[in-house]
Amino acid sequence: MMIMEEEEQNECNSVGSFYVKVNMEGVPIGRKIDLLSLNGYHDLITTLDYMFNASILWAEEEDMCSEKSHVLTYADKEGDWMMVGDVPWEMFLSSVRRLKISRAYHY
Repeated sequence: MMIMEEEEQNECNSVGSFYVKVNMEGVPIGRKIDLLSLNGYHDLITTLDYMFNASILWAEEEDMCSEKSHVLTYADKEGDWMMVGDVPWEMFLSSVRRLKISRAYHY
């Protein structure tokens, strides 16, 4: 699990890293995470749970909304915000530009 705090949105280099900026609603400082160091969505959620000390909902767990306090979304190449987990991991890696953790509102 590799984590960096930097200004840039994402960064690829020759050693096989792909850093993406992660922002959490209500937290003024964003973090960076190397997506290529992870083995899928479960690793991503576990890492972000630890980094931000938050219980995060994603597409595979939509039915468990009452137990989760935050939702994980991502901006794709076109700038559209999508729910993390909606597409296969490899497709996600090719389109993700940034991640956002927002509060889940329960009614």
